[in-house]
Amino acid sequence: MNLPQNFADIHTAREATQSLYPNAQNITMIEHGYDNIVALVDASYAVRFPRNKNAYLRSLYEKRILQRLETTKTIIIPRILGGHNDPPYIITSFVPGHHISSASIQTLSKSHQHDFAELVAQFAFAMHKTFVINDELPLRKEFGLDELEEEEPWPIYYKRVVHDNDFPTVIQDEIAKSCYADWVKLCDVDPTVVVHDDLHSQNMMFNDDNHLIGILDFGDTNVGTPEQELRQLYRINEDVMLAGVEEYQHLSGQQLNIEALKAWATMKELADYSKALAVKNTSHNSFKRASHNLNLWFPKGEWGKGYDLSEIEGYQ
Repeated sequence: MNLPQNFADIHTAREATQSLYPNAQNITMIEHGYDNIVALVDASYAVRFPRNKNAYLRSLYEKRILQRLETTKTIIIPRILGGHNDPPYIITSFVPGHHISSASIQTLSKSHQHDFAELVAQFAFAMHKTFVINDELPLRKEFGLDELEEEEPWPIYYKRVVHDNDFPTVIQDEIAKSCYADWVKLCDVDPTVVVHDDLHSQNMMFNDDNHLIGILDFGDTNVGTPEQELRQLYRINEDVMLAGVEEYQHLSGQQLNIEALKAWATMKELADYSKALAVKNTSHNSFKRASHNLNLWFPKGEWGKGYDLSEIEGYQ
């Protein structure tokens, strides 16, 4: 595989975008960490510039995913419109709408929440049935996606961050180790489908009536299970999760394992909690959200006790 010789920085990304769209009225540059730079053009186009080799390899796979999903009708997703190799970038259509937090979703009517969950399940099923797992595994190996340094597989990541870490109290540590054992038993299994793997609310777009209309950011597309995919719904509330599971089961004819889905959600919160404590970043919203959910599910742990857990937005 021939890799690009040059990757864009913020200045070259802006210049390239201005050259592509000389008559644009508004170009907004967004830096997504060290991975990507995204230029939003007149609420019509998005130009994503990978900043390094790993981000570039993920973008190749993301491009394939989006092209295969072009006929998806359940939800609006970015459409591939073009690209370039030096510096590399891909151009996609702009997905309209606005973000709302998971906390805001919980304030919607029950029927509105159920509509949201069913749309997520419909999208997930449409994506899962589009790809054949035995075709995708060799391709992921060709791109080296599962060997990228920052793409630590979930079993390795959860063992390192949850199992091998000491939590602040004996009770928290006992709960974490028990949850990890449950996750290994229920969830550390061979993949069955290609998953978006990041279906939290900040990767979703909503219309003015707060109905889900679009899904973004396919850069973390992975292989896994339906339970892994739908884990984010439990992190909103159990009723939303059950509505999504019922819809997915209706569409697929497949019985999902509710306990496995909950185990996936629980491990995410335990990992975020542990990771934030390790780097002393307890003011971050992910720590507050994880503490909030863990206190709902395992109140004896008194998660986040002694820290300021106010102003939580519940964004994932």
